Amino acid sequence: MIRPEFVRLLYIQCIVLVIAAFVTYKVADLSAAKSIIYGNLIVLISALFLTWRHGQQQHAKAEWVLRQAYKTVIERFAVTILLLLIGLKLLELSPLWLIAGFVMGQAAWLLAPIWIRLRTQNDK
Repeated sequence: MIRPEFVRLLYIQCIVLVIAAFVTYKVADLSAAKSIIYGNLIVLISALFLTWRHGQQQHAKAEWVLRQAYKTVIERFAVTILLLLIGLKLLELSPLWLIAGFVMGQAAWLLAPIWIRLRTQNDK
């Protein structure tokens, strides 16, 4: 079962992706919007992978969880590099916009939990 905070985080990342793609399309062009979407999708895939891994650690021993944490970091790094290379070399997306989308997605991934926590504290 996916925890509600992970669902909220993924939801916020999807909203950021849609808004970024729309704004980029209006400001630049379709090619730039595709690159922004791809960069954001790399982060979204990474977050989904992390969510899946987190679900596997329910009721596990600490040693196993630590091994899985190290393994997950290495796998996420490798997948991110692979997806960036595919976007830049194989799909020939705009490097500037692709990296901008990636950074935007990472910022949303890092800042969304803080925003969610502040919002839930204010609601109490």
